[in-house]
Amino acid sequence: MKEKADKLVQVARSIEQRVNAAVDRWRDLPERSVRLRPSKHAWSVKEITGHLIDSASNNHQRFVRLQLLENLTFPDYGQDNIHWVRIQNYQDRKWDELLGLWRFYNLQLAYIIRSVDASCLDHVWQPDAENKVTLFDLMTDYLRHLEVHLDQIADTLAASNERYYKRRTHSA
Repeated sequence: MKEKADKLVQVARSIEQRVNAAVDRWRDLPERSVRLRPSKHAWSVKEITGHLIDSASNNHQRFVRLQLLENLTFPDYGQDNIHWVRIQNYQDRKWDELLGLWRFYNLQLAYIIRSVDASCLDHVWQPDAENKVTLFDLMTDYLRHLEVHLDQIADTLAASNERYYKRRTHSA
């Protein structure tokens, strides 16, 4: 158990570092950069950030409930995440509000991860009849998921900058 608890302290620290660094980099981004959708079916930076808020919200429920119950049957929102983003209309939110909500939600999750009751790490979330995931695996996978979307945001911002500079050089 000590190894798992130590691993989770590292996960929590990584979440805090990555989120705080991202907020520092993105705080003053222009609206055009955070609204741009790189393609018709791709999310903007605002929408990816909104998806990460939804992920934090859903995982918050799992992280807390799995410390109260050994087995949790709780739906997965993964198949509906496109609808979650659409319904909440993240594209039209103020960037500083969205960024702040995302930051503080993740700091809360890092705190929960760091202070988890180690005796609960093998408690199981069952999203459907075929799948089971331990609390420990959920917590460590949260960081992986976060990193995937931080890379996606970096790619989206790079595409936004490339389009902006192409337009500027063609119009000059």
